[in-house]
Amino acid sequence: MPENVALSIDFNGDVFEAQRQLRRYLLDQPVVRYAPARDLAAHMLLNLDDLPGCWSLATNWLRAKLGCQRVDAGFGASRDFNYFPSLAEAKNPDYDVPSFGGAAVFNQDPAMQAMWLGSRPVVFADITQDRRVSKRLRNRMSGAQTKSKFGSALRTIDGSYGLICADWTEHHAPSDSGLLDCFEHTVADVLSPVIAVSKQITAQSASVTDTVPDSARPITTSSDQPGADLLQLLTESEIEVARLAARGLSYKEIARIRDRSFSTIDHQLRSIRHKTGVTSTSALVSLLVKAGILAQ
Repeated sequence: MPENVALSIDFNGDVFEAQRQLRRYLLDQPVVRYAPARDLAAHMLLNLDDLPGCWSLATNWLRAKLGCQRVDAGFGASRDFNYFPSLAEAKNPDYDVPSFGGAAVFNQDPAMQAMWLGSRPVVFADITQDRRVSKRLRNRMSGAQTKSKFGSALRTIDGSYGLICADWTEHHAPSDSGLLDCFEHTVADVLSPVIAVSKQITAQSASVTDTVPDSARPITTSSDQPGADLLQLLTESEIEVARLAARGLSYKEIARIRDRSFSTIDHQLRSIRHKTGVTSTSALVSLLVKAGILAQ
C-alpha cells in the first residue's frame, strides 16, 4: 500500500500550492492503483477548498462504481465513544434507500473497531450471519436495510481520521474481488489524502482569508465588464475547456471531445485556475455565468 502523505503537505493555507503538491503526488506518479480513480482525484483537486463538494464527488463516484445502494462517511477516531455517520452520504435514486445517519453509533463495538483498526477494508458479506456484529449494531444496520457492507478507515501517516462505508440494501454484495480492490485502492490512494487536506483547508479558511495580502490574491475580473476581462485572460481553447468542465464533464470526457491528451487538459485547467483564481468547479460555473460565457 502506498504511504499517504496528506498531513505532511506544507501548503501554508495556499490552496493552489496544496493542489500542486497533491497533483504531483497523485497524478504525476503511479500511486493510484485503481486507474479510473485518477479521474476522481483530478475532479476532487478542482474542489479542494470545498469539503462538502469533495465528499459528494467521492461518495457518488464510489456508489456508482461499486453498484451499491448507499455510501456514507464521517469524521472521528477509534478512541471516540460514539461515531456519527453520514456527514456525507450518496444513495441510489432508483431505490427507496433509507439514510444511515441520525443517532450516534456506539464506536467501541467490535465491528466498528475492526473498521478503524484494520489494515484493509472490512467486508461484512451478510450482516445477519456475521458474528463480529453485535446485536445492537445489527439492529441499527437492519433498520437501514443493510444486507452487506464494506467499511474502511480514512488514514494518513498521522493515523485514522474518518470512516467510509459502502452498503448493499437490495441484495448482498457480489463476491467479486474487483469491487473490493476498487474500494480499498480508491479509499487509500485518493480519498484519504485528498479529504484530509480539504479538511485542513476548511479549518484554516477563516485565518487564511484574514492574512493573505492583496499582492498575493488571484487575478479577478472587474464587475462592469467581466466577459471582456475573462476573454482577455483565457485563450479560446481554455474557454472551451472551462465550459466543458463547468458542465461537469470528467477529464477523460473533455480530452475525448477536444481530441487532446489527459495531461493537456489537466495543464489547461490548471492555467484556468491560475488566471481566474477559481479553486472549485462551482466557482468556475459562477464566474462563467457572470461573464456571459455560460448560460444559467
